[in-house]
Order: sequence, then structure tokens, then C-alpha cells
Amino acid sequence: MTFDNRPDSAAAAGRESCDQPIRSLEILNQCIPLFETLKDPNRQQLLVQLVCHGPQTVGELAESSALSRTAVSHHIKLLEQAGFIDISKDATRRICSVRADRWLPLLDELSSALKTDLAAAERERIGK
Repeated sequence: MTFDNRPDSAAAAGRESCDQPIRSLEILNQCIPLFETLKDPNRQQLLVQLVCHGPQTVGELAESSALSRTAVSHHIKLLEQAGFIDISKDATRRICSVRADRWLPLLDELSSALKTDLAAAERERIGK
């Protein structure tokens, strides 16, 4: 579907780029689980704490949070499932650490794809 009022030849040229699957949409769909996980402020806070202070045990995270240890464990599990953190075990302690290498490249790719799509849309709007 085309939303412009350009002559048919210009609209046809626009359809070539606008009606093609846009890479940004593909990457956005891959990012949905990340965004869903991070929409909770408690998980945001836990992730930022790990980024700022480095690896910590679940107990340490619970001590610095208003949440119960059970609630912290639940949020940590969700962060781990989404690929934001790794959990290693040392005897009975569970040590949480950030795994930015798993999700930062995807967010970088999304940013790059959006910039490319915006530039292409701008070129199309001005008729280049």
C-alpha cells in the first residue's frame, strides 16, 4: 500500500524501497524479548546495579533492593533467560554477571538499521 500522491512512476519507484521488507522490522522483532524483559523497573534496576558494580550474588542484590530475595531471584531468572546476565555457581552462592556481548550487538544492529531506513526514506521523500 502506498500513502503518497505522486505520479504513478514516482509511486512505483517508491514502492520498490518502501514495500520491500525493511531490515529494521526484522531486528525489532528480534529485540521484542529484550524490551519485554526490560519494561519492568525492578529488572532495570538490577541490571544497572550489575553494570555499575560488577558481578554480585543474588544475596548481595537482594540486600541492596527493596525486593524480597525471592522476588530478586525471580527477576534474575528472567534476566538470565533473556540473555542479559549469566549466573555461575560457587558452592551455594549464585553469582550474577552482565553479558552485554549477547544483547548490545543486537541493539547496535537495530540502531544502524533504523538509521539506514531513515536515510532511505528521506532520500525517497526528497526524490533522489
